[in-house]
Amino acid sequence: MAAAVAPRERGWPRALSPWEPRRTPREWVVDSALFVAALLAWYFYGFASASYFGEVSDWFWPVDRTLGLGACLLLWWTRRYPRAVALIMVVPGSLSITAGFAALATVFRLGMLARPRSSVAITVLHIACALPYHWLFPLPGMPLEVWLVTIPLLYLLVLSFGLLARSRRQVIEGLRASAARDRERYEERLSTTRRDERERIAREMHDVLAHRVSLLSVHAGALEYRTDPVRTGTAAPTSQEIHTAALVIRENAHRAVEELSELLTVLREDEAPPGTDRPQPRLRDIPQLVAEAREAGESVDIHMDVPRDGLRESMQRTAYRTVQEGLTNARKHAPHASVRVLVEERDEAIRVEVENAVAVGLTSAEIPGGGRGLVGLAERVRLEGGRMEAAVRDGRFQLTVVLPAGLR
Repeated sequence: MAAAVAPRERGWPRALSPWEPRRTPREWVVDSALFVAALLAWYFYGFASASYFGEVSDWFWPVDRTLGLGACLLLWWTRRYPRAVALIMVVPGSLSITAGFAALATVFRLGMLARPRSSVAITVLHIACALPYHWLFPLPGMPLEVWLVTIPLLYLLVLSFGLLARSRRQVIEGLRASAARDRERYEERLSTTRRDERERIAREMHDVLAHRVSLLSVHAGALEYRTDPVRTGTAAPTSQEIHTAALVIRENAHRAVEELSELLTVLREDEAPPGTDRPQPRLRDIPQLVAEAREAGESVDIHMDVPRDGLRESMQRTAYRTVQEGLTNARKHAPHASVRVLVEERDEAIRVEVENAVAVGLTSAEIPGGGRGLVGLAERVRLEGGRMEAAVRDGRFQLTVVLPAGLR
């Protein structure tokens, strides 16, 4: 039981401490200035100009000054307990002229820190208790009618300033909260954009390297086959054929390294300098892609009938990547099969088909490859608002992509 009570006992001094809650340097300056101003007003009305208030009895001045000093000290608690201090301040505010400034300062703090409804109610109580003072100790040179008008106006004016300060603080806090939310949303969008960009670069890296490496594999395999005439029973290649094959391998390896370097540069740099982006593939680059495949020994039949201008850049890039993925899959999984490529405009859409014979033993339930290449291509097509089908029908693998032919 003693252990349970001890924390509460230790909490009481802290709860009643005038140094709580912890103040910022600005708040210390404001509170100190308010306390000093209240002390100056207490000294001025209680000592320097006490003779002016002749109606106040000599025996009451010690009570007045004590209440006024207590009211000045209570100002240190107005930041933490504005309503409680304002209620306590009703007594010195209604009986002590030296507590007048402290009472008004408390009402100001009440309007600034407490709820408006309670602030108005406590201020009305202050006014009601302060009005009878003129009957007890009439102020010289002030008629009763002026007193009855001045006191309510003075308290309501101070309360209005407090409410205005409260509204201003709420507006500032709202703006800060809104700025914090906007910053969080911006950071979230930035993170999402960076993640999407990295995913895009990963797809580009897969498409580019898979194409180049498959070409390297084909040429290297052919060179290995031709340079072993004893096992293969073929004529040995001439030095010119070896040189040509090595040249093709070197060029494709060089292109693969260059394209990988460009992609890694974009991935590492947050902001690339203007004009450093590598040209993106378009529909007009598809014939060159087919030519490279033919040089690698693939049998490719292509038919293109689409407009070359006015189509979205992203749509053209997706169509190019579709043909590239189809040729790469055919090269990897059906190296000696003929490939048919169709790119045409049909029903206000761009239709891309890549079809090739599949390896012996592959069923219609299986898709050649089916790895990251087709998954990444499906994501590209989805972002373009199109649809993709990849299936084996009648012994042939068909990759079909339909893209909406919208203008840029």
